[in-house]
Amino acid sequence: MQVANISQFRKNIKSYIENVADNHDPLIINGNGKTVVVISLEDYNSLDETAYLTSTDANKSRLDSAIESFKNNNGIERQLIES
Repeated sequence: MQVANISQFRKNIKSYIENVADNHDPLIINGNGKTVVVISLEDYNSLDETAYLTSTDANKSRLDSAIESFKNNNGIERQLIES
């Protein structure tokens, strides 16, 4: 994880953003008593999807059960039907 202050970020904005996007390396920016985290859109979308999928107890339980089945080799392999 990278850490920069606002001045450092301004001077090197292109390289910071490229590193965040290319390496999935979050950037913490400190300044004026405030702190923000910069992450790639891909990483944000992943976090958002995880939050959505675990937003209800029923869905979280179903996902946990599926993960346990997978870990115990109790999963069922199926062919995808293409339309």
